Amino acid sequence: MNTQTVRSKKVFGLNKTLFKYISVSYLSIPVSLVTGFFAFRNIDPYYMGIWSAFTILETYAVFLRIGIVNGMNRELPFKMGKGDVSGAMKYAETTLAFTILDVLLLFLLIPVAIYVVGFKEVYLVPLVITVLRIIMSFYITYLSATFRSDDNFDKLSNIQIFLLVIKLLLCPLVLLGFYGFLAYELLLVLGNVILLHYYRPYRIKPKLHKPELIQLFKLGFPIFLSSYAINFIDTLPKLYIIKESTAETLGLYSPVLMLLSTVAILPNTLSTYLYPKFSFNLGKEDDPMDIFRKLLKVYFYSFIVIVLACIAGYFILDYFILLFPKYNNSLPYLKLALLACPFVFFKLGNMFNVVMKKYNYMLFFVLAYALIQGVTLLLLPKYINDILDVVVVSQIITSVLVLLVSVLMNYILVQSLIRSKQT
Repeated sequence: MNTQTVRSKKVFGLNKTLFKYISVSYLSIPVSLVTGFFAFRNIDPYYMGIWSAFTILETYAVFLRIGIVNGMNRELPFKMGKGDVSGAMKYAETTLAFTILDVLLLFLLIPVAIYVVGFKEVYLVPLVITVLRIIMSFYITYLSATFRSDDNFDKLSNIQIFLLVIKLLLCPLVLLGFYGFLAYELLLVLGNVILLHYYRPYRIKPKLHKPELIQLFKLGFPIFLSSYAINFIDTLPKLYIIKESTAETLGLYSPVLMLLSTVAILPNTLSTYLYPKFSFNLGKEDDPMDIFRKLLKVYFYSFIVIVLACIAGYFILDYFILLFPKYNNSLPYLKLALLACPFVFFKLGNMFNVVMKKYNYMLFFVLAYALIQGVTLLLLPKYINDILDVVVVSQIITSVLVLLVSVLMNYILVQSLIRSKQT
């Protein structure tokens, strides 16, 4: 087991490993655009709508994890920060064993899912692909949570580079139509799980340690509920479209989802890198104010970079959409969605709550997010007739307001932690 880290070097003021990790994430943007070009140019919105509907199952399937991975994700680097390597490994062994049990359960549920959906090919094939992706994603989630040090993230960057190459090589599959697209989606996840397994930081055997399992559940289940609730709230716009319109409308919304997901690469990359670092530093230094200051820097620089990118994107979209004639009607919604892009990092505030293990603040964040997203989707149709306009405006309002609430909550939390340490 390698616990050494690569010596930190600076590139443009950034840690070299972080710079490489961010650069690879940005490199994924043009690659995603190329693969998206093939998909949206060759797949009818009706079929993209079917696929989008089935991918919602991936959000709901995580309930089977019951927070065990979430607990390890926080406690593994925290224990390392305290110097308790043995305790950290027990958490990892227990989580791996539990993940294997989850995978076995999912295999048993495949016949049930097929029976519920039926045997119509256009639904059966994407269902099977989705379930297989879910099964592999469980192991991917465990493996990803074990990458915490600079040398780990250096390997993770290399994995992402390999995946980008695989993504480009598999692009021609989309030319085969909807089923080629499904094969493409499955092979991408398969490649990811193979690479992560090969480069895994801890080559341990699965073993259920009962005390650690109980502790992981007590710690991780509230974190899981928070994460699960947030993921569910994320699906509300799609569920609203499914309820109020057709699969084709949902397909026209797909470019908007792709845009928001692409822009969110920066804050998501920083979150993935900083979350284990924050947990490690909290275990080692116990200085929440220092972590809060770093989070504010992430907010500030993310906002500046994304605003500049959106200004350029506004003028590029008119020409870019010409490459996707089947999605010309998505253009006004794409331009409107640019207003939400600078605020897509609002969820980082809840990451701070998780690091501090403050469950009441996690609950308040979820309630604020659900209330704002839900109320806007209910009220906006009274003033806006177009369904996709309703959804996009709702996302703009939600992103801005939840970000403001999140920053205020984090500040209040830090002040309360400082006061409790002084008494």
